[in-house]
Amino acid sequence: MPAYQPAHEFEEEARRLITERCLIATDIDKTILIQGQQYDEEREEFLIKIAPELLRAARYGANLALLTGNSMHELSSRFLKGLIDHLCHTNRLNLLDRFHFFCNAGGIYARFSGKDEALNALFTQSNSDGNLKDKVLDAITVTVNGKLAIRPCFIDQLYIERSTIPISDAQRIKSLLEEVAQSYMNDIRANRNSYSDTYDLERICKDSEFINPNVDLRMVEYGSGEFTKQVSVQITIKPILSFRHAYDPVQLVDNDLRSEIIKRIQSKLDEKGLMHYVARPGGTSSIDVTLEKIDKAYALEFLIDHLNLQGNTRLGQKYGSNTIYFGDEVIVGGGNDYPITRIPGLLVFAVNFEKELIPLLSHVFVPSAILVGPDATADVLSDFNKCAFRLLRDYVSRRERGEKQPKTKTALETLKREIFANRIAEKIASLKDTDHHSIDDWQTLHAFVTLMCRKDPTTRKWLGLLINELDAIMIQLATSTASTQPALGTSHPDC
Repeated sequence: MPAYQPAHEFEEEARRLITERCLIATDIDKTILIQGQQYDEEREEFLIKIAPELLRAARYGANLALLTGNSMHELSSRFLKGLIDHLCHTNRLNLLDRFHFFCNAGGIYARFSGKDEALNALFTQSNSDGNLKDKVLDAITVTVNGKLAIRPCFIDQLYIERSTIPISDAQRIKSLLEEVAQSYMNDIRANRNSYSDTYDLERICKDSEFINPNVDLRMVEYGSGEFTKQVSVQITIKPILSFRHAYDPVQLVDNDLRSEIIKRIQSKLDEKGLMHYVARPGGTSSIDVTLEKIDKAYALEFLIDHLNLQGNTRLGQKYGSNTIYFGDEVIVGGGNDYPITRIPGLLVFAVNFEKELIPLLSHVFVPSAILVGPDATADVLSDFNKCAFRLLRDYVSRRERGEKQPKTKTALETLKREIFANRIAEKIASLKDTDHHSIDDWQTLHAFVTLMCRKDPTTRKWLGLLINELDAIMIQLATSTASTQPALGTSHPDC
C-alpha cells in the first residue's frame, strides 16, 4: 500500500477529522510480540510484521497505546528497544510522540513527548551515522541493578501517585505472599505425582528442581533531578502453576491451582484489613496484587479522558467508541485483557490462541479463523491503515477540487463498518447451507434485519437495549458456569 504523503494545506484538517480521534490500544505479549522466543527472533518478527503497521497508523495521525501487565523492564528491553530501532531506521523518530505506554498491570503511565526540548532535538536528527538509536535509548532509559527501565522524568507523576501502594502496606503484602508461597511449595512437593498428571511440572523447574516463587515489589522510580521517589504499584509472585501449564488448558480455566492460590491470598488480604487490594492472574505463571481499581481498563479509561477521545453522547456514541483494543487474554476470570470489555462502546479484537475461551459478547470480535496473536493483530492494523489512507486521500482530493464533503467518518468508524458488514454477509450466506435453523429462527433474524433497516431514532434505542440485555445475559452465563461460550464474532465456519 502506498504511503499517504499529501503536502498541502488540507492535510492537517483531514487528519484531525479522520484519524486523530482514533485510539488503537494493544496488549504486548502474544499480541504484538511472540513471547517465548529468543530476543533476536522476537525482534525480527516484530520489525517485519507489526512495526510497519504501527508506524503507518502513527503517520496517519492515530494515537497508539501499549498496555502490559508485565514489568517496566520487560516493556523497555523487549518492546521499546525494538520500536526505537524501527523509528530510527526509518527516520521517523518524531512519531514516538504518538505512543503511550502502560506497564505493571496498568499502574504506570509513560510518554515521550515532542514538547520535551531535549527529545525534540533528538527527534529531528538524522540516522546518517547509524548511532541515533543508542543516543535515544540513552536519553529515555536507564539501567538499574542490571535491568533496563524508563527514566523517572518520563513517568507521569500524578498517575503513578494515584496507583501507589504505601510502603507499610507493601511490606505487609510481601510477608503475606511469602507465607502463601511457602505453603504452596510444601503442597507441590508433597503432591508432585498427583499434580504431574494434570500439569507439565517441568515448566516451573530448573534442573528438575522446583523454582521457588519469588515475591517482587517491582519498585519504580519517578520524578526529576534530585526530587525522585521509589514506589510500588504492583506486587507480583511467580512462578505459580496455572492453566497455561496444564496438558489441557481449556478445561482448567478459572479452576486451576493459581485460582485457588488467588482465593487464598484474597482471603488473607481481607482478614488483615487490606480489602482494598485485589489479587488477580498476571502473565502465564504470575499473580499480581494491586489496588482494586488498577487494571488495564482503568489505564485505558484514563488515556481516553486524557486525550479527550470519548464518544459523543449527543450523537448517540458510547464512551469508548473511538478506541479499539487487541489482546490475547480476553478470557472471563482468567485473562488480564478481560477487564477492557467493561468499557462501553470499545471494540475488542480477541487474538487468543484458544478461541474457545473467548467470551460471547457483542463488542468482542475474533478477526480470523486462522490467524492468532501478532499475525491477527497485524492483519487488522493493515485494514485500519487502508481505511485511513483511502479516507485521507479522498478528503484531500475533494477539497482540492472544491467539492462538497460528505459526512466525514473516522478511520475507526469505517473499519468497524467494513469488518462487521463483511462478517454479517459471510454468516448469512452460510445459513443457506444449513438445515438446523427453524422457521422461528429465520423469523427472528428477519426481525433484527428489519430493525436495522429502519432509520427512526426509536428503533435505534430498541436495538441498543436488546444488545445491552444480550451482553448482560452472556456475562452472567460466562461468570456463573464452568463451561465457556464460543465467541459471537468468530470466523470459524462451525460457529
